[in-house]
Amino acid sequence: MGLLFRSALALGLATGLGLPAAAQGERCTHEDFAVDGVGIGARICIPLGPAAGSVLVTETFTARGKAVAKITPLTVVSGALTSRTLDNVDLSPLGSKHTLHITLAYRAGTVRLEHVLLLPGAIPVK
Repeated sequence: MGLLFRSALALGLATGLGLPAAAQGERCTHEDFAVDGVGIGARICIPLGPAAGSVLVTETFTARGKAVAKITPLTVVSGALTSRTLDNVDLSPLGSKHTLHITLAYRAGTVRLEHVLLLPGAIPVK
């Protein structure tokens, strides 16, 4: 079989098998931390490829079988090693009375959760 045919076949199989979004066009990082003794999972993703001035960050926070998802724009500063943005995530859909105040850091085609504070009180989580 030719290389083109094998590549097309592999892509078709991967799509048909329902691989996670990260395998289908996103680059993601994962973090776990606790809020009020409850484990919270954070999945932070960006589209694959170069960021031309800005990138849309998909944030998903999960706990107790529930999820909070949102999209946050992050401006990529030309010439900077790392670009950052701040965001607030209301955790009430996850059963918490708190809000996360987070710093997202973009560097070299990846994004990660850099800092997490719990509000009210500005309590460091990460």
